[in-house]
Amino acid sequence: MEWYVRSLRKASRLKRVAALLIAPIIFLVIGYSLMYVIGRPVIQFVTSSIQLFLLTDTPDFETTEQTFEAVDNTKIATNAKNELPSSKVDYPVGGELFGKVKIDKVQLDVPLYFGDTEEILRKGAGQFMGSVYPGELGTSLIGGHNVDDFGKLGAAQVGDTIEIQTTYGNYTYRITQLEVKNKKDKEIDDMIYQRNDRRLILYTCYPLDSLGLTDDRLFAIGEYVSGPIINENE
Repeated sequence: MEWYVRSLRKASRLKRVAALLIAPIIFLVIGYSLMYVIGRPVIQFVTSSIQLFLLTDTPDFETTEQTFEAVDNTKIATNAKNELPSSKVDYPVGGELFGKVKIDKVQLDVPLYFGDTEEILRKGAGQFMGSVYPGELGTSLIGGHNVDDFGKLGAAQVGDTIEIQTTYGNYTYRITQLEVKNKKDKEIDDMIYQRNDRRLILYTCYPLDSLGLTDDRLFAIGEYVSGPIINENE
């Protein structure tokens, strides 16, 4: 009987020791979890601000500076249907300067590159490589930083004219929609990959005065007005 009592006392002491060891660990985990939940917005803001600083820091390019000169639409060689055969188009490659984005109404004038990597967006506007070239059937998607000239999209209005100058022709679009949507919005995603008409989407981070990367975008959607139509079958 005495042996049994000693065993119970020993087990009780072990439970108390275990409780003394486990309790601080539990409180520590709970404390750090609360600190993370409360501090997460601050951490995200600081992280995104650092990312933006890195994006806007002036890079040191060793390559030759690229130049662009707009073409004269009246001198473009078109076929009998006044279309531009795709075989005659000198399509740009990734990272190449191939045009300009202009909205005279808000004094927006930005060099246009093919591709939308961080390096490209430091230099100007970038066309998403998964979208069609201006002049082809479908939607051309072009983005730029809100801290640069693309922040002027906030002053644009429905009906304003967007001019896209390229190495193979100049295109005019009319803004039909100005909307703030999530960057993963399904309607915008469907519009990017549509092949029913010629369309343009310009976008930038929103709010326009944000100092970091955000989930929302200001989209300026334009309908095709003029410019050499590319015949993709020739």
